[in-house]
Formats: sequence, structure tokens, C-alpha cells
Amino acid sequence: MRKLLRRPSPAMVVACLALLVALGGTSIAAVNQLVPRNSVGTAQLRNNAVSTAKLRNSAVTGAKVRNRSLRRADFAPGQLPAGPTGPQGPAGPAGPAGPAGPAGVIGAITVRNGQTTVASNPTDGFYVTARVQRMCEGNERAISAGTSWSDDDPNLELFTGEIEPLLNPQNQVVGFVAVGGNDSGQSSTFRIHVLCYTPSG
Repeated sequence: MRKLLRRPSPAMVVACLALLVALGGTSIAAVNQLVPRNSVGTAQLRNNAVSTAKLRNSAVTGAKVRNRSLRRADFAPGQLPAGPTGPQGPAGPAGPAGPAGPAGVIGAITVRNGQTTVASNPTDGFYVTARVQRMCEGNERAISAGTSWSDDDPNLELFTGEIEPLLNPQNQVVGFVAVGGNDSGQSSTFRIHVLCYTPSG
């Protein structure tokens, strides 16, 4: 035997709707009671919970920034103005060059001589060499040097190999040394001539 379902009456529909509205309002009220207005503070926020994307544009203003908390690295290049000029003021242009000082005075030059005898090997083409040096005297300084041989015949095989300055511990030239070679077939005197002067002052 089939049972026929009865259609709800309008009064029943109105009663059900009223019940749903009442239950919904109770839920909203319960939520409002759990999180009342202005109840979320610093203690309720988890560390690092608020990200940059959650901040509204222009929400952070100067009033929200603690005084003296920003550093130079927080600003873009060129944003910070240059500091004031120091008490000495800006540097001025370079002044003109002064006049040249007087030339130094060397004074009298004394030639100091030194010599040595250089033998000759009888075998042609084999030079015998010797060194000779000459120091200046006292507090003199040397400015140049030269060499010569006791035999000035251009056909004799005599030569000067090198001339080098001699320095004191203060790196000042106080003499010279020279090397001479002889293949003339006879002994000859090799001389060095050092130009010395006494510095003024």
C-alpha cells in the first residue's frame, strides 16, 4: 500500500526559516564573542607572521619609525645629503709655483789619481787585466772619473774595460774603480783620475 507524502504547510516553512536565522545569528555572535573588536595585539601575533605583502601601501610613515633606528644602508645611493663643510672650508685652487732656488755651489775640483802596472802576456790576443781604484779624501765627493795609460802609442793594444763609482754607507759617490787590459807585448801603467770636490754647507 503506497503512502502519500504530505506537502509541508506554509506555517511549517516559515517556522523552519526562522529557526535557521536564529541558529546563524547565534554562530556569528559566538565568533564575535571569541574575537572581540580591538582584541588582537602584539602578544597574539606570531613572530615574522606579518609579511611585506600584508602591509598596505604607504601604511608605514615617519611617525611609525623609531627615531635614530635607520642606518645608511637603509637608504638608496644619493638619498642622503652630504655633510656640512668643515671649519677649514673647501680647498682653494693651487697657488703659482715659486721661483727657482739658486744653483748649488760645487767649489774647487781636485783630481785624485791612482795607478797600477799591467803586465802583458807574450801570447798575442790574450789580454792581461788589472783593477785600480781611487777614493776622494776627507769629506770630499766624487763627480766623475777617467783613465789613461803611460804608453800613448795608438798601435799598442791597451783598453779600459769599465769604470764604476764607489759609494759610502750614505749612498754618496766617494771614489771610482776602473779595469784596464794590456796586450801590447810590454808592461804599461794604467791610471785612474777621479774628480773630487768638497760640498758646501
